[in-house]
Amino acid sequence: MTAANVTLQQVSVAAATASLGLDPAPQDPSPDAPPQRDAGSDNSFSFGPYQLVLRQRLLLKAGKPVQVGGRALEILILLAERHGSVVSNRDLMAQAWPGVTVDEGALRVHVAGLRKALGDGIGDTRYIKNVPGRGYCLVMPAGGGASTAESNRSVAVRPVHTPRLPLPLHRMVGRADAVRKISELLEAKRFVTVHGPGGIGKTTTAVAVGYAQLASFSGDVHFLDLGQIAEPHLLAGALASSFGLSVPPGDPTPGLLAFLRDRRILLIFDNCEHLIDPIAGLIEEIFQAAPQVSILATSREVLRVEGEHVYRLPALDYPRDEDEQSAERVLSFAAPSLFVERVVASGHPFELTDANAFVVARICRQLDGLALAINVAAAQAGTFGLGEIAHSLETKLWLLWRGRRTALPRHQTMAATLDWSYGLLSEAEQTVLRRLSAFRGFFTLEAALEIARGSLPDSSLDLHVIDKLIAKSLISLEAGDGVTRYRLLNSTRSYALEKLRRDELDAQPSACAP
Repeated sequence: MTAANVTLQQVSVAAATASLGLDPAPQDPSPDAPPQRDAGSDNSFSFGPYQLVLRQRLLLKAGKPVQVGGRALEILILLAERHGSVVSNRDLMAQAWPGVTVDEGALRVHVAGLRKALGDGIGDTRYIKNVPGRGYCLVMPAGGGASTAESNRSVAVRPVHTPRLPLPLHRMVGRADAVRKISELLEAKRFVTVHGPGGIGKTTTAVAVGYAQLASFSGDVHFLDLGQIAEPHLLAGALASSFGLSVPPGDPTPGLLAFLRDRRILLIFDNCEHLIDPIAGLIEEIFQAAPQVSILATSREVLRVEGEHVYRLPALDYPRDEDEQSAERVLSFAAPSLFVERVVASGHPFELTDANAFVVARICRQLDGLALAINVAAAQAGTFGLGEIAHSLETKLWLLWRGRRTALPRHQTMAATLDWSYGLLSEAEQTVLRRLSAFRGFFTLEAALEIARGSLPDSSLDLHVIDKLIAKSLISLEAGDGVTRYRLLNSTRSYALEKLRRDELDAQPSACAP
């Protein structure tokens, strides 16, 4: 595996181009010619406060997505790619309705919807110009001292930095406050690690922050999935190649730091935990050498380096035992809201009522508000029903339920997610985690240390091992009223308890032994 073949999602750095003049009487392309899509489809285009991102098929205004219908978006894409030239009605219809014959009335309806979404026609703002009998073109709104005629002769479309972030969720539940707080931390501190157990939604939240920060960084946002990188020595080269830099023999870090030194960009490092030592060192070097670079990391383990500010991502909130559990009350919490949304999306008829709301609340409590676990369990609702799901959560079997087919392997089941975390533990940490599964609920630090001392060959390592399990998000803690309580999440406990059971079976003498 080399740095060149690591799958990266990065921002291509496009050179700024001069505005193109609008020919007052351009020749229409041949009626038989297909729409001329720009070969550099990784580019995005900006006009006025808008940015059109081709790769994600996304329209942004001041960094925030604008809701535009699919056919209207296709029309806008072709207008942008033709760089202000008049595009014939025929080409626009072929773009929006490929292989389908429609009349020009349908085109006018979608152009009108696109104009409404852009605020075209409000005051002197004009983006889409109709050339009677010929078609449409994208133009610059009048303003800034330029006359309307001058505006219509210049094109507001220009290539800019293209964010190649993973596609955001169609709708993200319960994370708006986290996105806001992380964005504020990034602005104030430059370096934030989103920390939490597997399946809580760190990547989803980080991607949302990336989109929220597009305007602040002029689209210069780089996303690097470290889960695709197995060898520590490939890290610096992988990041350098994401910028299109040549990777010299030896250590590419000095050249990378020189490239970043005067740049204002946002780097997102996702899934840091399996490369924690090398990525911590690289991030610290970048933080010190490049004062305009902001860094967002996601990890099940904190990095513990200079400049790091940790944001502990909370679980989605859910009703506690003492809460009122009417349907209306239960749906006011993020975890049940996500559960119900995913059940409905799976195609099974479902209605949350006062009669079944308490079961949904119980399921979300058992799942500790973990987004991945909720998605996985909701996918089984049509097959098993709520009662059987609640019962199955008392066993280990639910850890093998499969979620989204296209997710990364470690995110397809809760067992796979926990396998990833467990495999990163030392033998001593694995042993203590298994023994801690004997606690069904909260336990004290003293009780945990006692378990550790009885499990380790060197009892003096008890506090060190407990600290590592907390840092790696495998022991959760809850502080309140001056008292800190510790526990294993239900999914972690089920997983560790099964490991402990297997240990005990392996330790039993064989029935066939003499």
